Amino acid sequence: MNEIIRKNPFAVQTPEGMKAEDVIDLFVEVFSDFYHVPNPGHTFINGPRGSGKSMMFRYMLPDCQKLKLKKKINEIKYFSIYVPIKKTSINIADLGRLESHGNILVNEHLLTMFVAINCFKSFADYFDGFDGNEIKYVNLLKSFYNDDFISLVKFTGYTGEIASLEKQENIKSIFLKIHNVFNRIYHESLKYVRDLALSTDLSPYSGAICGYLDFLFPLLSKLKMLPLFPDSPIFLLIDDADNLNDTQKKVLNTWVSYRTSSEISLKISTQLNYNTFRTISGSTIDSPHDYSEVNIAAVYTSNKNKYRERVKEIVNKRLANAKINVDAEDFFPVHEKQEKRIREIYEKIKNEHPTKGKGNRPTDDAYRYATSEYIKKLLSGRSSHTYCYAGFKELVHISSGIIRLFLDPAAMMYSEMMAKDTSDDKVIDHIDPLVQNDVIREYSNQFMFQEFEKIKKDEETQNTGDQKHFLSKTDMLKNLILGMGGLFHKILISDRAERRVFSIALNDTPDEELSEVLNLGIQYGYLYESSISNKTKTGRSKLYILSRRLAAYFTLDPSSFAGYRHMNSSALKNALTNPQQFIKTMLKEKEEEPNQGSLFSVEELS
Repeated sequence: MNEIIRKNPFAVQTPEGMKAEDVIDLFVEVFSDFYHVPNPGHTFINGPRGSGKSMMFRYMLPDCQKLKLKKKINEIKYFSIYVPIKKTSINIADLGRLESHGNILVNEHLLTMFVAINCFKSFADYFDGFDGNEIKYVNLLKSFYNDDFISLVKFTGYTGEIASLEKQENIKSIFLKIHNVFNRIYHESLKYVRDLALSTDLSPYSGAICGYLDFLFPLLSKLKMLPLFPDSPIFLLIDDADNLNDTQKKVLNTWVSYRTSSEISLKISTQLNYNTFRTISGSTIDSPHDYSEVNIAAVYTSNKNKYRERVKEIVNKRLANAKINVDAEDFFPVHEKQEKRIREIYEKIKNEHPTKGKGNRPTDDAYRYATSEYIKKLLSGRSSHTYCYAGFKELVHISSGIIRLFLDPAAMMYSEMMAKDTSDDKVIDHIDPLVQNDVIREYSNQFMFQEFEKIKKDEETQNTGDQKHFLSKTDMLKNLILGMGGLFHKILISDRAERRVFSIALNDTPDEELSEVLNLGIQYGYLYESSISNKTKTGRSKLYILSRRLAAYFTLDPSSFAGYRHMNSSALKNALTNPQQFIKTMLKEKEEEPNQGSLFSVEELS
């Protein structure tokens, strides 16, 4: 096991840099939740940073599958190639000069070459030391090189050198020779684009032009027919596709529209900022005919029990690998005194239901109001204590369906416990509830302050338009979050029948400005989007759920699943500029309180 995992079982590593053995040790099977991903077919996999997309892709690569299944590489279920878009130079500013000068052709060519380079570098790595009849496979690959590869490359207009094969070639060396040709073509194209920036004229492009349907698809289709490969589609795992420019996204959508998934399946991950599903012809790709779609956050936000089971599996695996023989729930214990006091309030509300109940069942009232009444007492001045965010279930709720939001604070907690124990033979078998609380509060504050500053700086660097206008959008988002969180806190400590509110349901469609701010919140993980039946039961209302990572900042109960506040988009828009006035206005307005509990699972105190 990697040294960093031994030192801190919750340390998060970049999946791309992990050894196959470590991935197999740490990965928890999630494909029953996302069954489209490992099956043939084009799939968009959407989720915020840290939701597990890259780890899923890493597990799907041939070295992991070979190890997991204990089979030869040509016997695994599928052969995947990782294509990291974030680490690429294909989306460069100089491409803007091509708007009326081969824009689509050059962008598709660059994307095609980048994918091809990653494919053949991966083939060279994964088939290094292939276990099988080496001479037989080398001869087959030589035939592919001479009969298929060379003719396809010449068809693109490439006039550069193509190395001849030597007698002593092996599988890896042949793949590397193909890779080197693609690398030259790619960099010649980049040089042309960059030269445009230094010239006032648009000089003609005379290099090779490679597309998906006329080059990459036939090349890979021919190659996968060799017995080197499993009898299944090749999966192209295109990670962080949000980083493509708009033309390249349309090119990628066009590849999806070709429906070539029986031979080449595209698995495309996004961080919820993939802003177009149109092809280069202007038509749209549609689900389920062209592709399937997975939204990781939506699945785990709307099914907390399933998500909690996944987190528990992950934590137990990491603890076991660190030789800590403790169950996840015992490793992150609750604050006993607080739990005892909430239980007492719970029993009191239940017993007083015949005379003071609000019309629900005694256990329903007790569940709804116990934590609220406890927090009200803490805030009333009669207690010097604050609400303690601790316990495995509480931490799962706070992570809002994003595993990274559980592991990051857990790693900090573990480090804090290590620092407190100075003995040489220290064994951490639990995280003190007060340590959990301290870390969660700091983690929440950081999200509300430092993360917003990062967003403003990052977008200021990337934005080529009106920076001042964009910064105002970021400030509007911060105001919106302050307004929503502040309103939910006031509702929690009120005497309303429903106090467990963490969401806003819009009665109508937001205007362009509010939509931009809401989408920005979704992109950066401050909000999650869902839908719910509207008040008239004639359709669906958009539901915007506040990230529970902010529970500690606003003093909210993170297990508050069921509640939501209906309002018109014009009312919510007021929060963009004046969150305090928004809160006051919303508290004055009376709303018919809907029957809750249909969106999220409800767990009674037990």
